[in-house]
Amino acid sequence: MPAFGERDESELTPAEHQALRRLLQSPPSAAPSPGADRFHYTIKVEDENGTRELQVPEHAMPDVLTGIPQIKL
Repeated sequence: MPAFGERDESELTPAEHQALRRLLQSPPSAAPSPGADRFHYTIKVEDENGTRELQVPEHAMPDVLTGIPQIKL
């Protein structure tokens, strides 16, 4: 079941901002997480440099960012 979340940079906590910055500076391998039924995150960043999209497997997603997407029923 897909989950979606969106945040403006001004809405991020300092911890979320730092975790996102680390992901963008050093993207993880897009290899899937081991095991069945694992989450896979797509992070899209739109800024003055254009749009960047980053694929993040569950094991590489910082815990502080996992609460942004929410399942919509």
